[in-house]
Amino acid sequence: MSMYASKNRLRWAQVPADVKAEVERLAGAPVVRAASCEGGFSPGLASGLTLAGGRMVFVKAMDADAWPGQATTHRAEASVSAALPASLPAPRLLGSFDDGHWVVLVFEYVDGAEPDLRRRPAEASLVAAALGELARKLTPSPIAAPAGHPRLGGWADVAADGDRLARLPALSPWAARHLPRLIALEAEGLAAARGDSLVHNILLARGRVLFVDWPHARLGAPFLDLVMFASAAAGAGIDPERIVARETVTAGVPPHVIDAVLAAHAGFCASGSLERVPPALQPIVAAKTDLAAAALVWLSRRLRAR
Repeated sequence: MSMYASKNRLRWAQVPADVKAEVERLAGAPVVRAASCEGGFSPGLASGLTLAGGRMVFVKAMDADAWPGQATTHRAEASVSAALPASLPAPRLLGSFDDGHWVVLVFEYVDGAEPDLRRRPAEASLVAAALGELARKLTPSPIAAPAGHPRLGGWADVAADGDRLARLPALSPWAARHLPRLIALEAEGLAAARGDSLVHNILLARGRVLFVDWPHARLGAPFLDLVMFASAAAGAGIDPERIVARETVTAGVPPHVIDAVLAAHAGFCASGSLERVPPALQPIVAAKTDLAAAALVWLSRRLRAR
């Protein structure tokens, strides 16, 4: 999704001197070079830093006074990342800093890239298999996590918001016509999403799959991540039915449950895509718009088949 990345995100040169000093303390050496990462959506710093001696680290930093909501997300990520078992395929958190004004996370550096399913569709099978393996490792969850799913559901919010409701037909005429059904279906999906697995849906791959960005980790059903990934893959022209049929984590899930969870996923993406946000957060809206469109095409096709 790097095409949606914020081009106005913070650069290392703009970080206050005292915050830079904390980063170097956590990293264990002075910074000699910085390269901003193009992927992702956050308006905060996201840079690969080269240290004196040649070692690299990946650093995320957020001005909590300017972006309090985004800082809360960084704090959640620091908490979850610090608790993850070392055996998981995820970059290790080296340290974090939070003085109430700035939130900083320092990770080990991984030379990789987000999957590009349009250019390299074969990566879909690699990622799907890794998600299945991750679900097995994280069931039951090895760490404490919230049980709610703020990244699922949204159709009821759209129906209650005149502005978003008025703009829904432009996003999806089909969803506008079937909104009551989508509201009922996502309610079932929210119930079906409950479980004791640690679920997560952002990933990075190059040769092997690593899982990054854990602020939204929740307890849930083990098949959630794979359904959402299959939906995203559909947007890249990949058959999502093959993904959910092939992996054991979804192979035994009843079709109506996948429909319901897919409706809840589509509701979250659609609701977010119809929000009016500051320009710095517009890349998030653009990504949610594409994800919503892919999810709704897949869902409408599944529902028509029954």
